[in-house]
Amino acid sequence: MRDFDFYCKPAKGEQINTHLTLTPDDSAAIYGRVSDGAENPIPGALVLLFREGALLAQAVTDGEGHFAFGALMGDVLYRIKVFQQNTRVRELELSSEDED
Repeated sequence: MRDFDFYCKPAKGEQINTHLTLTPDDSAAIYGRVSDGAENPIPGALVLLFREGALLAQAVTDGEGHFAFGALMGDVLYRIKVFQQNTRVRELELSSEDED
């Protein structure tokens, strides 16, 4: 997943012609929402992303409980740990491999 920001400030009467070519992107992303048992969002929860026991990234949920990680490698096993006010809420192990 790539995120691009472009800024342009044309002068009065100026026209700017732009062209953007993006190469294919095969990276993966994980995003989600942390909520309580009644589906109320949990803002400010700490979400940690691990691969092979090593911490890769961390995020804090927004006001609606949302978090996101990317760009990530596909077909790799990741582990997510979620903490709210120093209490572990839930732990997930995610894999993109098909399970029988």
